[in-house]
Order: sequence, then C-alpha cells, then structure tokens
Amino acid sequence: MKTTLLIWAGLLCLTPTAMAQTAPRLAATSAVGAETPYAADFAEAYRRYPVIPRGMLEAVAYTQTHIRHIDATEPASCTGMPQAAGVMGLFADGKGYFRENLKLVARLSDVSVEQIKTDPHSNILAYAAAYARLVNERNLSGADPARHLPILIELSELPLAKDAVSNFALDSHLYSVLSFLNKAENQQQYHFPSYNLDLRAIFGANFRVLSAGAAQVSDRSVEADGQTFDPGSSTYARVNSTNYGPAISDFTTCNYSSRNGVAVTHYAIHTVQGTYAGCISWFKNCSSNVSAHYVIRSSDGQVTQMVSEANKAWHIGNENPYTIGTEHEGYVNDASWYTTAMYNSSADLARDITVSGYGISGLRTFYGAATTGTFSTGACVKIKGHQHYPNQTHTDPGVNWNWERFYKLINNAPTVSTLTATSGSVYDSGGPSANYGDDVRQCQLISPSGATSIKLTFSAFDLESGYDHLFVYDGSNANAPLIGKYSGTTSPGTLTATSGKMFLELRSDCATTRPGFAATWTATMPTTTSCPTDSYEANETLSAGKFIGVNVNNSAYVCPAGDNDWYYFNSSSTNNNIKLTLTNLPFDYELELYNASGALLYSSTNPSTNSETIIYNGAPAATYYVRVYGYNGATSNTTAYTLRVSTQSVAWRQAPAGDGSAVAARLSPTAPTQPVVTITNPVEAGTKAWLTVSGYDGPAELVLRDSQGQPIGSATQAEIASEQPLGYSLPAGLRPGVYIVTLQLSKHVEYVKLLVR
Repeated sequence: MKTTLLIWAGLLCLTPTAMAQTAPRLAATSAVGAETPYAADFAEAYRRYPVIPRGMLEAVAYTQTHIRHIDATEPASCTGMPQAAGVMGLFADGKGYFRENLKLVARLSDVSVEQIKTDPHSNILAYAAAYARLVNERNLSGADPARHLPILIELSELPLAKDAVSNFALDSHLYSVLSFLNKAENQQQYHFPSYNLDLRAIFGANFRVLSAGAAQVSDRSVEADGQTFDPGSSTYARVNSTNYGPAISDFTTCNYSSRNGVAVTHYAIHTVQGTYAGCISWFKNCSSNVSAHYVIRSSDGQVTQMVSEANKAWHIGNENPYTIGTEHEGYVNDASWYTTAMYNSSADLARDITVSGYGISGLRTFYGAATTGTFSTGACVKIKGHQHYPNQTHTDPGVNWNWERFYKLINNAPTVSTLTATSGSVYDSGGPSANYGDDVRQCQLISPSGATSIKLTFSAFDLESGYDHLFVYDGSNANAPLIGKYSGTTSPGTLTATSGKMFLELRSDCATTRPGFAATWTATMPTTTSCPTDSYEANETLSAGKFIGVNVNNSAYVCPAGDNDWYYFNSSSTNNNIKLTLTNLPFDYELELYNASGALLYSSTNPSTNSETIIYNGAPAATYYVRVYGYNGATSNTTAYTLRVSTQSVAWRQAPAGDGSAVAARLSPTAPTQPVVTITNPVEAGTKAWLTVSGYDGPAELVLRDSQGQPIGSATQAEIASEQPLGYSLPAGLRPGVYIVTLQLSKHVEYVKLLVR
C-alpha cells in the first residue's frame, strides 16, 4: 500500500499550495458553445468568485432577461413598469415601488451605475462581485444553491412586504431561478453540475401554487389548483421573522408591556455585559423584569428576536415607550466582542428599522467619539447608545463601540456625484449662494481619469460647529484613508489626495444650517506618451477587426494602456487545422480565438512574457476572430508583438499537461518509438478533455482515477488513431482538483495528469 501511494504522489506532483498559486493564471482551453451568450463573462465571474454556485448567474440572468443585454433603446412598457438594465436585469429607478438593486450592486461591487447599465461585461461581473460579497459576509457554502435564497432575495428588485401577493411574486422569482438550475439541458449547455434541488421541500406547502399552470390573484390572496398561497410559509417569511428578516424568533412570554399608543421614534444600542445565550435565558426569566427587542451574537452576528416591535420592551427605563432596543453580546471594556460580523448584522437590523415606517432616518445615527460616560445627545439623534439617552447611569456600548463605522454601515448606499474634470469648483448642497439643508448627507467624488493626485483649496468654510461636519478622504469612497474631519469656521486650507481620487462627505443634523463651503480643485495628470503608428488601427472591437492572412507574420502594438487589437481570418476545408502564436512580447499579453458570432472558443494566458499559443484542430471552414490585449492593462509603445495564424492539412499536436497555453508545438514528422500522451489542461467538469496519443494506433481502455488512484466511474473503451485528438467526456459532478487518466494501450499503460477546476 505504501508503494502505491508513493506512485500516485509522484504522478500528481502538485501540492494544494502550488495549485492555489498557479490556478489563477491557467488558460481556459475548452471550447465554449456559440449558443451560450456571454459565456466568457460568466466563466470569468466564476473564476473570480468561486463561492458562487456554477449556473447561478445564468439562472438569474435567464429569469430576468433570457440572458440578453437590456439597454436604453429597449421600448418602454405600456404598463409604466420601470425598465431593467443589462444582462442581469437590474433596476436603477424603482419608481418608488421596486427596490433599486442596480445601486445596491454598484455599491457592493464598487463599479459605477452607468458602467453597469451600459456594459454587459461590467453588468455580469458587478453582480457577481456583489453576490460573492454577500455570500462571504454570511459565511455561506458555495455548494448548495438552496442555502443562497437570502442572497437572491437581497439582490432582487422585488418589494419586501408581508402581504400574500408580494410574497408570491418573490417566491415565483426564486422558483424560476431554482427551476433553471434543476433542468438537465441547462446543466449541459451552461456547464454546471446537477444540484438535485428538492423544490417541494424548499417551497413547502406553496410548491403546488408556484408550480401550477395558472394562479388567481386578488389584492389579498393568491390561489391555484384549489390551494391558497400562504405568505406565512413563503420563502421570504421563513428567511424572515415577524419584525426583522434574519432574526430567530424566541419570544419571551413576559417582561414586556403595551406601548399604549406611543409611537416608536428612537433605536437604542446596548451591550449585554454577558453572553448571548445567557441574555436570551435571562429575558425569558419572568422574575428578571428586563428585556430588549433583539439580541445579537458576537461570533457570527446571529440575531434573536425576544419582543415584538409593537410592544414595549423593558431596556431603558422611562425611555422604553418610544424606543426599540438591541443587546449586543459582550462587555464594554473588551473590544474583541465587537466583531465585524456583529457590526454588519447590527447595521442590517438598524437599516431594516429605518425602512419599517417609524420615521427613523439612518442619517440620524450618532457618529461622534466613543466615550466611557453618559451624556444626552438630544432628540435629533435617533439611533444611539444606551449612554446617550437622558437620565441614564449605564455607559454601554461604551468606549470600544465604533460609531463612525456603524454610521457608514447603516448608511451604506449614499448617492455619489462624480466629478471627472481635471479642474473645477465644488460646493455644499446649497450651491455657491444658499445654505445647506438639515439632514444632509452629500457625497462627491473628484476622480479625473488617470490623475496621480488631487489638490483642493477652500475659499469659504462655515459649518455649524460641533454638529455638522465635512469629511475628506484620500480615495474613492468613505472607507478610504481620512484626510480630515472639519467643522466650524476655520478653513481646511489646501488638501491633497495622493491617490488621484478625493471623496468629500458633508453631514448635517436636524437643525441649524450655515453657508457651507466653496473650494476649487486641480488634478495632476501623468505625462502622456504617444503610440507608434499601427497600420491595423482602429481595431478595438470585434466588428472593427482587421483582416490578416494565414502563414504570415503580423506585427502591431498594444498601445495605449487598455488597448484591444482584433483581427479576423478565414480557414478552408482542406487546411482546417489552425495554430495561432503570439510572440516577441514586451509584457504579459493574452491571446483569444472567437467564432464569427463572438463566442470565445479558446484562450491562452501564459504568465509574464511567455509566448501564447492556441490550436484548433479540425476547425470548420469559416471566418474566425482573434483578440490580443495586455494583462492588467499592460502596454508598450516601443516593442511590437508578432501574431501568426498558421493552417495545414494535418493536425497540430496538443499542449503537454500542465502547460498554461491552449496548445503546443507542431507534430514531429517522425513518430516516437514510445507512445506519448497529452491532454488539455485545465478543464471543467461536465465538458470534454481532448486527449492525443502519438506513436500508437489501436484500442484503448481509459479510466479516470482520483488522487489516491481509486477509479471514478466505469472504464471507457476507445479506438486510438495516432496524432488524432480524442474527446474524453468528464462527469458533470466532478469536484475541482487533480486526477489521473490511465490508458491501457494494448499491453502498455500510460498515465496522464488532469486538472479539473
């Protein structure tokens, strides 16, 4: 047994660490079907964000747009319904009804709203980035799409309401997405595994209504096949508790009373001075005479609801009638209890309260310095600590609670005005002559393209001292390094952002306004270097690609930065074996082959200045397109690359296993005396790996084995023709990793390593 294990270890020669280091730069060598729109963009999204279950992005896109880019030319609906945008069907303007999920995606992905609306690639990648961020925040597994329903709900545009019709609409959306994932034809076309989702179990009693051929909707109910849709059993209701979505309901039967008609106007933050479990237990002790509406756990941010928001919890003395209170596990003198998970969960809860009809604005969150004592902030501040209410002796959440961080998490989707000119003037929300208003959060980003630094000089400055503030950051948002926080009448003078971007944030309270500020900015721009004359320009898009002949060298420059060079050529039915080479590279350049429909067929992405090579044996006679570009915007105005398209009547030999390019060298005119086996690497589960044997003709038995040498599935019988590629189908549910393919060639056995991603 020890000998067998050593043999397999020697064949693999890849440690998990080595795989993690090399995988991001491996090439995608398997062909993508022309019938799959935006396949390259979806593939890139899954490579970047492996926590997203494969197929989920296509499922959402198909449900929303049938995987079609919706742009501004799309005719408006005769119903007046707002227009979706892009491949993922996101809403920028909800018309006061739909949630504006495009803005949410823009915030979570740090991609501009305009770019997401207009560019299909950005639309898909931004949605994927937002999805992955939410998955990571909730520590969800990427293996089970059914566990991702809260993510789909959060990223949907559909309203979140507790009535039957709204819940039915949202469940219908989720049902469509999961049904897409359950269809075998989709699994085959879009190359994702069978998840075997049990839709009856997921949707419970409402499955019959959701799967019915027709449903009857009134203003209060939904019916189908004689069954009424139960909003209390809907997916949204099961993901959400009575008052707050993610909370676990563990209501106490005592320690609360009626509000007696007093309206909720404030929200209080507490620290337990103990454990999560202990607090829950204590609140259910009817002798304790104390409670709060919610309790949050430190380790993962889990929320338990103890008292309905409609009732008065007993947490803050005389201030109970008009407050909602939340206890946070931990102790005020130990900052380690205030975890990122707790902050995020607590802010989510607070944000939910701000949109629950109480009139509590997130802008009224306390953001001053944390302190050890007690002091009253006054009625203007609506979301604050126990220590900030009048007539209190408790000092929680205390000196270790980060109020500025909490404010930003609650108010996490500000409207940002972006200024891209290299110079100009900037003012508060009142403009050059009027005062700014109450309850203002004005965010402005000065971001000229390519700027190396920004200098901002103030000519006027007058804010209500100690209450209204201007924050200036060196970067693109309010999480960038803080240059300064300014209030009163002392001018900040001249400020410099060395990042090339400057973010300004004005906050005002609920009373007393002032003239505000006026300032001018100038940007330092890099010295531009001209690009050499390139006879193929302009060829930045597939439709503008320039014709090149075969079996000749073509030279051009990737210049300026971000340049994309497109070409096209024709292959014949006799010389239908194609090889593309990209050589003489000054930096890391990449090579891609497309068909005339714009579908990516092959790519070669070797690191550094290594040459790129693509082989497509047996290509149909057709017009093909080639794209050359610099990795991470690499460019050169001094060295031209060389692109060559070669065709011949015999097949080219495929790349050896582990090579980062799509292909390798031309066949040797003399067959080797010992059979040589090569296979495309890496490949994806459910697709074909193209295997070539040199120096052997005849029958073969192929067996796929795991890293321990154990067979996976049954053996495959094949007829080998020397030098002719053979498609070897892989199981759809194969896990990513390193495998071994064994070939029994007559009386000789060959081993070849296969990397599945």
